[in-house]
Amino acid sequence: MIKISKLTILGSLLLAFPAFSADMVFEKKENILLKGKIASVKTSKKFRNLEACQALCESRSSCTAFTLDTSKGSCTILKNVSKEVPNSNATSGVKQ
Repeated sequence: MIKISKLTILGSLLLAFPAFSADMVFEKKENILLKGKIASVKTSKKFRNLEACQALCESRSSCTAFTLDTSKGSCTILKNVSKEVPNSNATSGVKQ
């Protein structure tokens, strides 16, 4: 009985507090490549779409922004943003 009660309480707490990433809002910047301190660069096919690149940023507490560069096939995760550069092959997102 005690184990069931603990599981019920834990389950209730998980439902009461939604995942942090669900609350994240990004300002989308089309045709903009962001420069700054790089946390990570991924070039695998898994991260070559906007949703996957944003999800990677959401999963990192140090991420403040991301850029998907379709010409390079890369998803760059940034710790900070120091500059915005026009680039027709890039779409970026900055945490609000």
